[in-house]
Amino acid sequence: MKRTIAFFFVTLLALAGCGTPKIETIQVGEMNQYTDPGYGFSVQYPKDWKNYGNTGKAVFAKSQEVLDKFLDPRTGVEGEQVAVDVLPYAGKTADVLIQGIKDDLKNQNAEIKPDQPMTVGGKQAVAIAYRIQATTKTSIFGQMVLVQGDTALYKLDFEGYGPQFDAHVNVNAAILKSFVPPVVVAKKPDVWNPSQNMADFDTKYFTIKYPDNMEFVEVNKGNNEFAMERRADRRDCSIHIDVFGAKNLTVDKVWDQNKGKYSKAKNNGTSTIDGAKAYWVDYSPMANINSRAYFIVKNDKVIRVTLNWFAPQKDIYFTVFEKSINSLKLK
Repeated sequence: MKRTIAFFFVTLLALAGCGTPKIETIQVGEMNQYTDPGYGFSVQYPKDWKNYGNTGKAVFAKSQEVLDKFLDPRTGVEGEQVAVDVLPYAGKTADVLIQGIKDDLKNQNAEIKPDQPMTVGGKQAVAIAYRIQATTKTSIFGQMVLVQGDTALYKLDFEGYGPQFDAHVNVNAAILKSFVPPVVVAKKPDVWNPSQNMADFDTKYFTIKYPDNMEFVEVNKGNNEFAMERRADRRDCSIHIDVFGAKNLTVDKVWDQNKGKYSKAKNNGTSTIDGAKAYWVDYSPMANINSRAYFIVKNDKVIRVTLNWFAPQKDIYFTVFEKSINSLKLK
């Protein structure tokens, strides 16, 4: 039988609260809303909390000291943390991912309660209550709610240090009730129409604007310090940015070291991006696909931007990609 959100938290309160000292229950106040820029889910959290996560994994808590306590009981302050993590199916089933999560809990010597089926945001979900011994006298009580989305499993993890879970039972219920998984559109138009609304993406290396109907793509940064990608309607039409150390080299020296990698270059030159000198090169990695790479150096970091587009429709893709490049602000 499906459980309601309210019933779920009341039940888990009884399970987790056994043996912990009671403190005053915290009431739900004004909430902020977070919408993930990459995956599109939305969730609300207390206004006096902050988001310490990033795209694809939001982490909400009142302070960094609260998060520190979960990592090392000798530091920080007791409190509650709530994380929303996106786990793409990537060929796996929801059951396989859920079992992997349970195995991870067991590896932490967690005491796990039986699954509780429920519905969240109109999607099938399962709730798992657990307890982890933090010190000889104190436990971390947690509940994971695993929501089966269209393309990914959404893991909402509610954790309280000591008696803090009991105190935040109403807050947890409000956060869970506010969670809205993204709506996946089954069919895309034959010709991509870039949105006129430009979204902001902020990193410690740069900020950039891009049409908000470009998709976030999970990429492997490899040996680089950072990597991101935004994709249009085709896999070969994207903006890819990676960052790596300049090792005290100027942009001229960096270009000298990298230009040999572009043996099929059609054209190259220099330009200016946010006041910094940039080298660019045009090349074609495969038939009907054109690319342009930019090399910029800022604060001893190389920012390499690669644009890829379908050559027969350059007027659709390249113009809007170039608009994003012009919005790039270096830090």
